[in-house]
Amino acid sequence: MQSRGPAEGQPSLEKGPAPAVGRDLFPALARHQTLEKSAYQDLRRAIVEGRFAPGERIVAASVAASAGISRIPVMQALQRLEVDGFVRISPSKDVVVLGWAPGEIRERFMLMAALELLCLRESVGKITPELRARLRALQKEMLAARSQDDVGRAVQADGRFHHLLWEAAGLPQVMHILETLWDRGEYYRLIMHARRGGFATESLAEHERIIDALDADNLGDAARAIEQHRLFGMKRLEETPQS
Repeated sequence: MQSRGPAEGQPSLEKGPAPAVGRDLFPALARHQTLEKSAYQDLRRAIVEGRFAPGERIVAASVAASAGISRIPVMQALQRLEVDGFVRISPSKDVVVLGWAPGEIRERFMLMAALELLCLRESVGKITPELRARLRALQKEMLAARSQDDVGRAVQADGRFHHLLWEAAGLPQVMHILETLWDRGEYYRLIMHARRGGFATESLAEHERIIDALDADNLGDAARAIEQHRLFGMKRLEETPQS
């Protein structure tokens, strides 16, 4: 039996292609979301790198004017940064970059240690020879940066070293928390290493113990080395004057 088409004058019930969404349907909205994301990433990077120091005000109107965008995506980016713990926004919309109190340093480092141990447990069977080689290469990069008095380069390599260990676990939500905790401390790590006369040799020695334990497939020793590295790092940071 042949199917019959719609009666003359009646609309077809056949479904055509779904209407375009996102950029095609709401181009202005999509553009606005892109601006907010860009503003968030750029402001977060500026805080992490110390271009906005703890206690410093961020004037949304000035940021928007310098970027050539409206104030709205800048304020929305700052609200996300407040959720992440980078800034505080007062009821009058004043935005101040947050610093670390001594008690907060301890809490954050203890939390990082706990989450890094969780990542290590989840990495069983995932620590490949390629990963070990990349860790070794980053360790050499930190040593080279220290010999050249390049604290910024050493700190960046340090971050990549730890990110590799987190990524091996395959836990994206834990990874996000660790990345936020790490970024919140970047400014202070730069200060700490600079005021200690260069990237801390103690940190390099602690990395070496982590790598040696992983090379030996001894996760117990690796766990102890990671926990000690984090807690010793906390102590070094607490002992470093912040002003």
